[in-house]
Amino acid sequence: MRNKIILKAPVYTTPLIFIAVNIVVISFFFSFNNIDVPIKPAANWALQRIYEIGPIKSSINYLRSSIGLPSLQSFTKRTKSKPITPEHVETLLKNTGELPVLTKEQLALFDGSRPSKPIYLAILGRIYDVSKGKKHYAPGGGYHFFSGKDATRAFVTGDFSEAGLIDDLGDMSEQELLGILDWIKFYEKDYKVVAIVEGIYYTNDGKPTERLEEVKKQLEKAVEWKEKQVKETEVFPPCNSEWHKDSGGRVWCTTKSGGINREWVGVPRRLFNSATKSYRCACVKNFGPPLASPGSKGNRGDLDNPSLKEYDDCSPTANSCKIHN
Repeated sequence: MRNKIILKAPVYTTPLIFIAVNIVVISFFFSFNNIDVPIKPAANWALQRIYEIGPIKSSINYLRSSIGLPSLQSFTKRTKSKPITPEHVETLLKNTGELPVLTKEQLALFDGSRPSKPIYLAILGRIYDVSKGKKHYAPGGGYHFFSGKDATRAFVTGDFSEAGLIDDLGDMSEQELLGILDWIKFYEKDYKVVAIVEGIYYTNDGKPTERLEEVKKQLEKAVEWKEKQVKETEVFPPCNSEWHKDSGGRVWCTTKSGGINREWVGVPRRLFNSATKSYRCACVKNFGPPLASPGSKGNRGDLDNPSLKEYDDCSPTANSCKIHN
């Protein structure tokens, strides 16, 4: 049976842009007023990824300027943190040898239902005192389901049922693991680690378990994957694209397509992912030495890369190609 090839062409719609603008406004409000709520890292995370889409970036900037907000470019420079590296994972999950160890039953006592006790939550076995955000974490708050337990998985799955509020990550994608890292960075920055919880990540004497070491390696690989994605995007920037019900679609390249500013335009090609058998449109440098192989010589750019294929019924030298229904 032949593998099914799936075209993943971005579709830019008014609802998507509307959602993106709302994320921008909410994130700006949080940052400007120094409000610390759990949705803040999620909003910034979504904003940064939506902003990578060129046409949406332009639409958001136009709408922001029309309502008197600063440009999104200057906003993201202020809110976007430095990218984490694989080496930072170990630092982020630093030694917890001096911290007390709580059982799950003891941790459950700090769920905000007892006014005399602080409010705790755990992520990857690390317990944070979130009492200063009690209006969010106490009973009746929007994030009370995280209190008094380690519900690491739910931070990225959004499954707040009893079955979903669990500590084990299971088989998560690289993008989901990066989401977990974003949450850890948020709590490390804004809240104090006060203890660790005995269970899947730490023993009853506070030592890291084999599972925690496995998760650290997963997180490091996820960061490496992200670095590779960033480098690939610089070498093979995404194409601009549009789709019309009657005439079909079009992909094309400019010196700014995909949000990657460069001196060359490139030509549209299908860039295949060998693991998923899917592809995306990439703008490919078609002159001089290849960008994918620094130090190599040649005058065809990256056109001979084995992961690339031309579009059907499109000139190999064209900057724009039609996609038929």
